[in-house]
Amino acid sequence: MDAEGLAGLRTRAIDLLRAEDWAGVLALQDELREDTEYWTQIWGPSCAVAAGLAAQPAGWELLEDCVTDGFYQLADVGTQYFDAAFGAHPGWPDLRARIEANLPPPPVELLRWPRAPLGKPLLSRLDEEGEKRLAGRLPARQASAWATAHELLIWVANRWRHIGVNHEPAVDANVVLDRVERGERFACREYTTVLTHALNAVQIPARRISLFRAGYHAGVGGGHAVTEGWIDDLGKWVLLDGQNGAIWRDRDGTPLGLLELQRRYHAGDQPAFDGTGHNFNAADAATWFTFFHTASVMGLLAWSDGPYVPIMEGSTILFTERLVASADESTQDLALISTGVTDHDGLALSFVASHPYATGFDVVTPGGQVTSLATGQPLRLGRTTGEYQLAVAARTPYGTLAQQPLEYLVR
Repeated sequence: MDAEGLAGLRTRAIDLLRAEDWAGVLALQDELREDTEYWTQIWGPSCAVAAGLAAQPAGWELLEDCVTDGFYQLADVGTQYFDAAFGAHPGWPDLRARIEANLPPPPVELLRWPRAPLGKPLLSRLDEEGEKRLAGRLPARQASAWATAHELLIWVANRWRHIGVNHEPAVDANVVLDRVERGERFACREYTTVLTHALNAVQIPARRISLFRAGYHAGVGGGHAVTEGWIDDLGKWVLLDGQNGAIWRDRDGTPLGLLELQRRYHAGDQPAFDGTGHNFNAADAATWFTFFHTASVMGLLAWSDGPYVPIMEGSTILFTERLVASADESTQDLALISTGVTDHDGLALSFVASHPYATGFDVVTPGGQVTSLATGQPLRLGRTTGEYQLAVAARTPYGTLAQQPLEYLVR
């Protein structure tokens, strides 16, 4: 039968099934046997139903033959028709169990895969031209992300001496530095702008953070601005205070991030305050720690586990694009990876890094063999039967991030 004739036969058969014209279906049985692609799963069982509804014993025999050949698609014909045709037959429960057992296992199953929450990290960046200009003003990049970030923190802290009454309206590190070079001085907001833009200019993800102490809705001086940067070699966010050239450290010396500091503030557990530069005074640590009462990502995200106060110092509105009810929604693990499914000369997986400056991915076997993928390059899955246990890690200009498990099964 040629393709045109086969298409016509299939059309007639489908129309008869939709019309529940079982006599018409049965009349096509000999022709439908020639359609070997669909006979076992569709046409043979349909003809069996048609014969069963007509009380013809041949219907049961035909259905048994189809089951022996692998029939399993009850629902595609209509389970209710099989029940009507064969429900009274004493062998129907066993035959139906055989039909359901015929369902073949999937050829490939993804058991575990890298996954990340939807959404891009909230960063504070200049445009490409601005970042290029700023990068030319900065000290040389160090070997690691942490060494580079710490170097920039000290560099920014020593650009000028703090003054709280002067501000630059433009959130632009180059504009601030131009004015500083003319002898002007600024407040915490401008230290934060310069440090945050500088970190992103050297491909360290960073965002501007607003901090507030209790009662910030009244009086003056209730807020402080700092930077939070993702440090690749530490695998975490770290809070960097540009004004004070300072970081907060855990007991083992590990630099702390914003959420860690907020939790410690509410627990009354003040960590070590380590800084340098024109404005740093170790004796002020307790005062600076009070600013972790409330925090937000400047203009983008604010959060509170309880009531939230959107007013500062009597009348200033604390603008934010999104207000959430949990601090856990305010951050993102930039080592995480999103996984997609695609075709790359066969079944393949695609990966998207949460880290905005990722340069590709490393896929690692349990034995340590590494396959390097460029950004956008899919990973073709193995075709040999077996279970594959791999790990995927994003690469950045400073190294490789934490590995994410990938497991799949091929039958």
